[in-house]
Amino acid sequence: MRRAIMQELSQLPRRMGGRTGVLIYAFGLLALGILLPWHLSFDFLHAMVLLAYACLPALLVAPVVAESFAGDGERAPIPATLEERRRSMYAKVAAGALYGWTSALVALVLGIATANLSFTRWILPPALLAIDLALMSMAVSVAAAGVAAAVSVRARSAKHAKRTLRQGFLLLLVLVVYYSRFMPVEWKRRVTVPEALSGFTEFTVVISVALLGLSGGLLKLALTRADDTEIRLNL
Repeated sequence: MRRAIMQELSQLPRRMGGRTGVLIYAFGLLALGILLPWHLSFDFLHAMVLLAYACLPALLVAPVVAESFAGDGERAPIPATLEERRRSMYAKVAAGALYGWTSALVALVLGIATANLSFTRWILPPALLAIDLALMSMAVSVAAAGVAAAVSVRARSAKHAKRTLRQGFLLLLVLVVYYSRFMPVEWKRRVTVPEALSGFTEFTVVISVALLGLSGGLLKLALTRADDTEIRLNL
């Protein structure tokens, strides 16, 4: 399994769009990890800003996973056995999730370091908050990879899969923004006030567990859809 994941990771530059895609990715990390934190300074260390950074995999993972399942260069023969199909799918999803999680952590570390350059002494997020952010980022990465796998495994092309995923994430964003406006004041205080770390931790744990459970169901759905595709091809 580890070898399969490493093979999938080695394909990431191509699935990101080759040299151009990698350069865009590097510029994005530069902007999010250095330019924006330098502009925000102390405000960058607010819990909600850090939480937004932890959710970056929602934008990064889906295109890569979609390309790994539905890209023109990925139309390989379907593995013969169920175990091989599962191993291949899990490797693709794990590689995409690891890519998104690592990217979010790198952006967070760069951002915190950049923000601290303007301080006389280092100001770091509390350890509990750092654990919350890492957990949330991992859950978002796995969930985004699961969604992308479920959508892409039967897609006609990576382009169609990416368009569907963009539309889905846009709808989700609208729902989140709409819901946040009508969220009870007490909930907002528990999530947004940095001192209320116990409430923030409760929020991240609940959301992370829900996302991980959702990703498990999505992976099962992706395997089922892949099996249906193979049966139709055999017919």
